[in-house]
Parts: sequence; structure tokens; C-alpha cells
Amino acid sequence: MAKIKKKAAQAVASPEEEIRSLARHVSDYYHAYQKQLNTVLTVLVLALIVAVLYSFVRAGNEKKAGLALNAAYEASAPAGGGMANYPAALQRFQEVVKQHGGTLSGAIAQYSIGNTYLAMGQPEPAVKAYEEFIQRYSGRTFLLGMVYQRMGYAFAAMGRREEAVRAFSKAEEVGGTGQATMELARIYEQAGNREDAQKKYKAVSEQLPATSLALEARSKLPEPELKAPLSSPAGTAGR
Repeated sequence: MAKIKKKAAQAVASPEEEIRSLARHVSDYYHAYQKQLNTVLTVLVLALIVAVLYSFVRAGNEKKAGLALNAAYEASAPAGGGMANYPAALQRFQEVVKQHGGTLSGAIAQYSIGNTYLAMGQPEPAVKAYEEFIQRYSGRTFLLGMVYQRMGYAFAAMGRREEAVRAFSKAEEVGGTGQATMELARIYEQAGNREDAQKKYKAVSEQLPATSLALEARSKLPEPELKAPLSSPAGTAGR
């Protein structure tokens, strides 16, 4: 009777052997492309170093700019309720923009330059300051809406109603329904444009219901019409 030969069992590599094999493959690959890999690693390390240094420098600049900005605000609104020194504040805000224009504090300082001119009763240079903010810091959207709103006040102070409407409209577009919406309603009402004024008052009333702006807006809206009483069915009158 012929003997049946058994197939030899296939050897299964142990985990340790697999790891050693993988290590050999990696080593072989590294030696084959050693020069290229060294170049890539050097570039990556240098990029990391530059990024870290930049973050430290940027953090240092932000800190310095913040301190300078606080000093400017101290002149604009002294602690303890002292008299504001607007010329000194204006000069300090301008220095912050000049020395730290690329920081958040620089953007706030540019906005504050316009506000300071407006507080000094000088709307024309205020508008120029706000326009410069829009040119340099339009990406700071959380400030942009306020800049347009303050620009609207500056134009209104100069009696330039159409430009004020455009500025308040941009403020509303950027920041949503709010103070700018109310200012538009007031301007429309003063101009005799009742329809547009009512639309703005209604928007404030419905979208900001729990605010003081909504209270004023509701006072400008007509009373809701009362529903007419249901007519009595025929033959029931006098019963």
C-alpha cells in the first residue's frame, strides 16, 4: 500500500521575526534613499523651528501691543472717572498702529482712532480712520460691523444722510439685526419713508424681542388689528 506523503506545515513567522523583518525593510529603504530623506528631514526641522520662533515673536508682539493699547485707553477713559485726554489718547492709538499694526491690538487701535476723533467732534477725520480700518483690517469681521456703525454716526453728524444709510446698512449686513437696524429705522422715519422704517422696526421687534431696542421698536409699530366679533347666527338675535 502506497504511503501518502503529508504536506509539510507552512511555517508561520513569529511577531518578533515580523518586527525584525520590517526593521530590515525600513533600514534598507533608508540607506537607499538616505540623501533624499536627510534633505526632507532637514527642511521639516527648519520649518518647525521657524514656526516655533514665529509664534514666540508674535506672542511677544501681541503682549507689547496690548500694553501700549491699555496705556492709550487710560488716557481716553482714565480709571476713577478722571477727565479724558483725547489728544494724548489719539497719539498713543496712532503709535500702537504704527508699531504693532499687524496685531489684534493694532486693529483695535485703528478703530479707536476713529472713535476718538468722533468724541472730539471731528467726524471727517473719524471717517478717514474708519476707512483705513476697512482697507487694512477687513478680515477682523467681529470689529468690522462696529466700524461701519460708527462710520454711520460720523456721516450722520455731517448731515450726509445717504452715506450714513449705506454705512448702517453695511453694519447690519456684517453684524446682523441690531443697533444699526434701529438707526436705519430712525433715519427712514425722519425722512418720511414710513414703509422702510416700519420694516426695520418690525425686524428689531421680532428678532431682538427681549431688548430695550425692541421696546422702542414696538412703540413705533401700529397696534395689531383686533379681530372682528363673530356675527350672530340668523334668528338668534334678541334671544
